[in-house]
Amino acid sequence: MLFGIGWTAFSSIFVFAGFFIFWTEMKTHTWDQVPCEVQEFSILEDADEDFPFKVDLAYRYRIEGRWYTSRQLKPDFEGEESYRELAELEDEIVSLVDPVCWVNPEDPSEAVLFADGGDSWGGLIFMAFGGGFVLIGIGLTVSAVRGPGAKKAVTENADGEGGMGKLLGCGFFGVFAAAGVGMLCGLVLPKAWQYFAVKTWEEVPAEVIWSRVRQKSGDDGPTYRADIFYRYQFEGREYRSNRVNLMGTGGSSGRGKKQDKVDAHPAGTPVMCYVNPRNPHQAMLDRGIGWWALFALFPLPFAAIGLGGLYATFVRRKDDGKGSKAKTEGVTPLRVDQDGTSRKRKKSPVAKRWLNVLGALFVMLFWNGIVSVFVYHLWKGWSSGGSPWFLTLFMTPFAVIGIGMVIHFFYRIATLFSPIYHLELGQSVIEAGDRTSVSWRRRGGGGRPRRLSLWLVGREEATYQRGTNTTTSTELFHESQLFETEVRQMMPAGRCSLDVPVEAVPTFEGENNKLLWFVVVVADVPGRPDVRDEYEITIVAQGGGGS
Repeated sequence: MLFGIGWTAFSSIFVFAGFFIFWTEMKTHTWDQVPCEVQEFSILEDADEDFPFKVDLAYRYRIEGRWYTSRQLKPDFEGEESYRELAELEDEIVSLVDPVCWVNPEDPSEAVLFADGGDSWGGLIFMAFGGGFVLIGIGLTVSAVRGPGAKKAVTENADGEGGMGKLLGCGFFGVFAAAGVGMLCGLVLPKAWQYFAVKTWEEVPAEVIWSRVRQKSGDDGPTYRADIFYRYQFEGREYRSNRVNLMGTGGSSGRGKKQDKVDAHPAGTPVMCYVNPRNPHQAMLDRGIGWWALFALFPLPFAAIGLGGLYATFVRRKDDGKGSKAKTEGVTPLRVDQDGTSRKRKKSPVAKRWLNVLGALFVMLFWNGIVSVFVYHLWKGWSSGGSPWFLTLFMTPFAVIGIGMVIHFFYRIATLFSPIYHLELGQSVIEAGDRTSVSWRRRGGGGRPRRLSLWLVGREEATYQRGTNTTTSTELFHESQLFETEVRQMMPAGRCSLDVPVEAVPTFEGENNKLLWFVVVVADVPGRPDVRDEYEITIVAQGGGGS
């Protein structure tokens, strides 16, 4: 419960940060729209600035009979790295018949010509990312508060049906879906569309105005890009652009190749560029896709895990619920030998514990193997003198999940040392309505249980095939307590009766459906993982072969 509360509190930071970014960018939309007169607009160019393109802007507006003048283009605007952004704004301003500006009603001297700063979508994505982790935290907390004690240990549906399972599934898989779909729709698909669209652009001559290698601080060290500013003519009008390739103003590590490209394009060099005939402000020097094609594959695993998990959590479970009762048509009962024993081979509790250990080990190595790549880049960024705060905050929940998987792995190892019980039935195959005995004896493990109980549990397992996907849903259809004690002397060994209900459905095992019965041993062990071991039994119809 404490972990869930802490997780929720930490994840809330992302939600509040995203809301702050969104509100900061959108608050100007609540300001008053006032007619204005644009007196001056020109683009300033300075190759030595971090934002080489700025504007010389002036517009005036009238509030309550008093004239004000403002020079602010957008909220918190300092300049642009892309010349095209400002050139398109210039055309938009020139085409305006009745321009308006956005004025702060609390301070009429504060105004902007365009209300949207451009980062509002980033705030929404940050809120969605944090919201997924908040749902996980709430689900963990509520599950802990409502968590079952020893008496209810076997009453929980095995496939996590219910509100908490859906809440945890929505949070966990929602994060993956948001990351994968966000990168896919926000970056990969637009770039792919541009790659095919640029094939139709017209090739025109251009001249380099300046060229330089631009350096920017990154999370794992500085990144570099070739910044080449050039002019070109299209349909009798001069345009300018500093876009080199499809990646736009993006950079990468390694200065050498960028420097070579800049050295090959000094000021005054004639070059050829590709111009979008529908919007001549859009141009680039190189329309090849290069290494970026490999990055297009990166979001696919995230999207597949996220969307597949959400589908299994909601859509698949909803469909399964329509036929939650097993279909017994065409299902063959377990074969029983003449001596009354079942031919079915059952796994021992110790073997199941080892399988859980191996499964936890695989998941832990898979998850932490991926996360470790990003953690290495974080370590490299911090050790090189950088301050990758954003990536650090972004990766913290994933690292915490990885740590939780390590803890879970060692928890599974600890289950190997919990008490081990051996059960014997008076008869291995039991008829519905019959009675037999169940005896138990402790055969190893450590710890002293403070409560021991035995349960009779019936469980349905139904396998569904949808296309190429296969899933199995499980549901309890019967449970009854056979025995419970808190007397330590009765725990190492004992015997109780097992009464099978007259209406008990026989054990069935078909290709897609199973009706299984278990005797479940539940032991509450202080200081060690509790015991919840299942021992499968066979129940047949009256007169069906019990002895």
